[in-house]
Amino acid sequence: MYTTRLAYVHLTVRHLEAAVTFYTRFLDLQLSERFAKTALLVSSENLAHYELALSEGVPAGSVVLGFACASEEDFRAAQDFVRLEGVPFRLEDRGIAWVLSLQDPDGNTVELFLDRRAAGGRAFWRGESTPL
Repeated sequence: MYTTRLAYVHLTVRHLEAAVTFYTRFLDLQLSERFAKTALLVSSENLAHYELALSEGVPAGSVVLGFACASEEDFRAAQDFVRLEGVPFRLEDRGIAWVLSLQDPDGNTVELFLDRRAAGGRAFWRGESTPL
């Protein structure tokens, strides 16, 4: 088996500016990156690239849950397990992380990722992805 921990949530919101204001003002989150219609926020005590991503779009309310893998071995074990179970998935290199994406039974996106920033990955995501 492999080890993961909940690392981030990605919400689709109707009005990005209002959502950024809400989360920075009422939950004291800090803006860590912004591009296109997306804002990434992080708590001041965390070393993660982001913990909450907000993207403006329709439909509002769609959810992406991100789970960090503890090591490259765990990330590869997750791939092997999902493949063995026959669950459709896709792999991406986002520069800051390798990501394995799949859908839960209700259609929500679940991402298992390996943070690559300390291992030569980029410091910022900028919304870029390539197949892994």
